[in-house]
Amino acid sequence: MMRRFELAQLRRPPNRLTADEYAMYGLAGRSWAEKAEFLGVQSGTAVNSNNEVESVALTRDKLVTYGILSLHGFPFPAIRAVGHVARGFPGAASLPSVQAVETYLEQEAQFPLFMKPIAGNGGAGSVWVSGYADGMLRLRDGRSIAVADYFKRWLSREGILLQAAARPHPEIARRIGPRLSTARVVVLVTERGPIVHRAVLRIPAGNNMIDNFRHGATGNLLGAFEVDSGEVFNAIGMRQGRPEPVAAHPDTGEALVGWTVPDWQQAKEICLRAAPLFPGIRYQSWDIAFTEEGPQTMEVNSGGDVDVLQLASGRGIADATWWALLREPAPRSLLRRWYMRSGPWARHS
Repeated sequence: MMRRFELAQLRRPPNRLTADEYAMYGLAGRSWAEKAEFLGVQSGTAVNSNNEVESVALTRDKLVTYGILSLHGFPFPAIRAVGHVARGFPGAASLPSVQAVETYLEQEAQFPLFMKPIAGNGGAGSVWVSGYADGMLRLRDGRSIAVADYFKRWLSREGILLQAAARPHPEIARRIGPRLSTARVVVLVTERGPIVHRAVLRIPAGNNMIDNFRHGATGNLLGAFEVDSGEVFNAIGMRQGRPEPVAAHPDTGEALVGWTVPDWQQAKEICLRAAPLFPGIRYQSWDIAFTEEGPQTMEVNSGGDVDVLQLASGRGIADATWWALLREPAPRSLLRRWYMRSGPWARHS
């Protein structure tokens, strides 16, 4: 009976946790205070309602984002070319058609390249290209895809960025393998300035070209680390829909817990300095790659999946710091006002 009551409460705003998520996070037996800090995948209202729509547009277009970062001298992988019918980027080749793309790949491209949609998210359409021949892109995972099929799809939509493929920091390469590992860094912008709230390292495994997690569907891993020190204190993978501790990387055999993410203090400083460039976005998710040339900004999101942070750390993201800043809008109807319980902000205000 008590569990049913808790589930009914946690299904309501602001948590929006389902019964499956309650089980996935292993909330049975925890205190109510701990449970109330977990958010479900449908809990984006509190974030979205606190971010200004005009500012959010700056993060949904990677050319705009990189333009802002470039103007202020922040590091990111060099943009070699832009596949789009009209748009370009300073110093990059403009490729308005599939034929132009093929000519570029045959005559000018320096491999490897990393290609991704200008407005994509969640890793959709992102590929690591090791070479090109006979109209086919050779991918790092051993597959080949027709360049015409790939670019016809994305050129007809938002376009594609062709970037230099950054190489991982030596410590990352030794411990995780020869692929980039990025940190998802949550920055909360307060009245006193930005703060780094939580961070998680996304760890590629197997034949995956990129480190996206996609709620565990990719087979990649997650490593939670302390934002003050950068020390990894927990690592998990997903098994049958539940997080499972992982002591060592399956490809390298190296320990995934008890080490310090390289250049973390520098990466954190980048996030804190860059956050004010996107005013009106109080919740920012930065993706930072740890490369042999130092930390580089991959993108910034005005939102982002909270499950990667909660699964890796075993802690809910909506703590007192969160609710001191973010507010869920009051429901307009009397019915919704009755349905919505007093949220965590009432306890932490």
